[in-house]
Amino acid sequence: RTCCGTLARKAIVLAMAQMDDDELQRIYTWVDEVPLSRPKRNIARDFADGVLTAEIVHHYFPRIVEVHNYPSANSYAQKMYNWQTLNARVFKKMGWQLRQEELDAICSCQPQAVERMLKQLQVRLSKYGSRSKEEEAAPQRPHAQATPRSA
Repeated sequence: RTCCGTLARKAIVLAMAQMDDDELQRIYTWVDEVPLSRPKRNIARDFADGVLTAEIVHHYFPRIVEVHNYPSANSYAQKMYNWQTLNARVFKKMGWQLRQEELDAICSCQPQAVERMLKQLQVRLSKYGSRSKEEEAAPQRPHAQATPRSA
């Protein structure tokens, strides 16, 4: 298999995953509801470093992400580091992770890569919230009481 074959497969997968205007508008509206530290001008560039994504997760579940761990970045290497950190520390807790190809597409500002990730994130945040509420509502089992040892 050649490198071009791999690139062709990636292009096909990305083309199949194109979102229609209604889906894009729903994602943009959802993102606009979250207070972010910087304005959104070009969504692909604005989300490429992972900072705003960390802020979105923090908005809904502040306990699972520490925003200060994600510095603004311009270099591809720092963007990738931020995304790998989000993937390993935050998304994994939520029960999902992005594939390396998805991270690469986001960091290199490929069309609709951020929007596809945001759509997944929206679904995963909802599922994580439902799971957290179920765990809180579940009756707590009493801790086994320690029995004194006889000497």
